[in-house]
Amino acid sequence: MPENSRRTPGALTRRASLIGGLALAGGGALIGAKPVRAAPSKGGLLRLATHSQSTNDTFDPAKYIYGNDYIRGTCVYNSLTYLDEQGQANPELAESFEPNDTATRWVFKIRKGVTYQDGAPLSMDDIVFSIMRHKDPKLASSAKPLVANIKEVKADGPDTIIVDLNGPDVDLPIMIGTFQFMVVKNGTTDFSNPVGTGPFKMKSFTPGVGTSFTRNPNYWKEGRPYVDEVEMFHVLDPVARANALLSGDAQMVTELKGTAIEQVSTSANAAVFTTPCPRYTSIQAAVDRAPSNNPDLGLALTYLIDRKRLLDTVLKGQGVIGNDHPIMPTSQLYDHDLPQRTLDLDRAKYHFGKSGFGTSTLEIHVSDAAPFSADIGQLLQREASRIGLTIELKRDPADSYWNAVAGQRPYTSITFNPRPTYNMLLNLAYRSGAAWNFSHINDPSLDKLIDDARSTPDKTQRLQVYADIQKKIYDSGSMTLPCFENYVDGISKKVKGLVPVPVGNLAGFNFADRVWLET
Repeated sequence: MPENSRRTPGALTRRASLIGGLALAGGGALIGAKPVRAAPSKGGLLRLATHSQSTNDTFDPAKYIYGNDYIRGTCVYNSLTYLDEQGQANPELAESFEPNDTATRWVFKIRKGVTYQDGAPLSMDDIVFSIMRHKDPKLASSAKPLVANIKEVKADGPDTIIVDLNGPDVDLPIMIGTFQFMVVKNGTTDFSNPVGTGPFKMKSFTPGVGTSFTRNPNYWKEGRPYVDEVEMFHVLDPVARANALLSGDAQMVTELKGTAIEQVSTSANAAVFTTPCPRYTSIQAAVDRAPSNNPDLGLALTYLIDRKRLLDTVLKGQGVIGNDHPIMPTSQLYDHDLPQRTLDLDRAKYHFGKSGFGTSTLEIHVSDAAPFSADIGQLLQREASRIGLTIELKRDPADSYWNAVAGQRPYTSITFNPRPTYNMLLNLAYRSGAAWNFSHINDPSLDKLIDDARSTPDKTQRLQVYADIQKKIYDSGSMTLPCFENYVDGISKKVKGLVPVPVGNLAGFNFADRVWLET
């Protein structure tokens, strides 16, 4: 593929670096160098076992919320850009992208000769539709908060797209590379038989069960994809999932846990594939209802978790300790002036007493849909009993958790996959009215800080804005975030071409046209 030909004005370069790679997992140092690539082999069936399932599986990018959706999407569709190992945007359907001096207008030059899997040519109208559809309130897109700053998208000739913004955004190419912005045909409303420009055609699809794909012989990336077929299915039990890898029933599996990590790491035929990243599982309070609208009750929980024990015994060292806000300690945006919370029964007892919760039982909902949530709940439950707080863990099934439980009970477990920038995460998860604002925070002052974080050009001032955001969430009692969790997946040693991309499992969910099976 051509080298990235974007150009960023000098005045914006340092700022783009700060909120691009460094906003992920501390830049490339945690990711490691690129492996030396052997000549790719062609052919074969790649079987993937994932750790979650949902009857709401979909091929509509606007409805994507699950990792499985993202994987299916990258098999069938392409985006204007894609994210590399540093979380930076690289050209895909776009050949280049360039901002004006204030980053309020971006110009994307689009590749010529790209066709859909049915032979239809890619048009500029398709790209305009694929971005602007997210602004339609009737669609209820999961990306709706991300397009609030987009004023207009228009074609300028046969191979140019212009995006005009209400305010500056040097991260727009990164946002455009996220999964919800995959390109679909203009006017598409029926996604039961998806047609995209991507490396594979859908062969079969049963929501909540599995999906199979066959190679697109006319894919515009010459020589790709390398494998002939991909089959994705779901194995919820972590032991069974690891066994599927070790037995050869699957060549790739997501989410190795516990002793399975050691089993795979010592296998002659399989290997552990680790991606350091700012993914987290938290216990979040719905602040618009009782009893979770009591900040002191939430703050009591933040002092009842043994974070190091969670990291060492449950995560097997695969992560870093968090501090009850969503920014990772390895980021240059992290506020080191906030005291690191630890297990502190005296402080927990103080806030618990101040809450007036008394002898009532506190319910916390956990689920396999939120990895490690049961372990976090058990650690909280154990320490809570020592200050007179009774916690009951409600275990909910994974297949309906995100639709029926998450954010709809006072205290629920929430897992967030990383986003390429923290501003993107904050818009999706903390802005008033956002679809994934599971705490139902409605705080105009926080909304303004999120806007300021995107538009403030001065680095020192911008760091202060992020410090203010962290303190506001830290003090709110709305979340207990004990650790950031690496992705720990398993792959057959025959799988080649995979590199960690710190936004998701298995190369950031985007491996379809990159991997091959060594023969």
